[in-house]
Amino acid sequence: MGGAEVEIERRFLIDGRGPRPWVEVNEGTVRMAQVYLDRAGLDVDVPGGRLLHSGAVLVEGLPTDRLQRIAAFDGWAVRLRMENDAAVLTLKGPRTGASAAEHEFPVDPALAREALARSDLAALEKTRHLWRGADGHLWEIDEFEGPLAGLIIAEVELDDEDEPVDLPDFLGLEVTTAKAWSSHSLAELVLEARRT
Repeated sequence: MGGAEVEIERRFLIDGRGPRPWVEVNEGTVRMAQVYLDRAGLDVDVPGGRLLHSGAVLVEGLPTDRLQRIAAFDGWAVRLRMENDAAVLTLKGPRTGASAAEHEFPVDPALAREALARSDLAALEKTRHLWRGADGHLWEIDEFEGPLAGLIIAEVELDDEDEPVDLPDFLGLEVTTAKAWSSHSLAELVLEARRT
């Protein structure tokens, strides 16, 4: 249960004023709404095989070895995301170059919907287009909505940081190592704007 433990990706800005091939031909479109929970609220119950947040059980039945790896680090970014009608919990570690530790688990959509309804949490909405490049790499192209409308970011996941990838012509500035362009940082920006 759950996704890969290391994510390697490159991230680029896109100028959406030109051609938009990811809209015209793609392998799917996903509506996303994601919310970030307070890191301090995460509780890793290794003996019980559970992940909790502020006392609420998020995931149960997890293997001890995986929970021990999660418990060994206390700086996880904790994200709940609706992907169309499904929900996913993601724990993300700090990025080093293009790599970051990551754990993903399916969760009850009610947990994500409840968190998304809170005005005190950092959240954002976007539409993700899955677009296949000429070299076979699958690109995730996110068009943000709400206060971030007009922002478009493309990401490609790799098996290795040095893996060659053909960069499509529509890409702009690479922001892989720029923390300010992470979805978490953008959601915090939206939350700050709501507070002022």
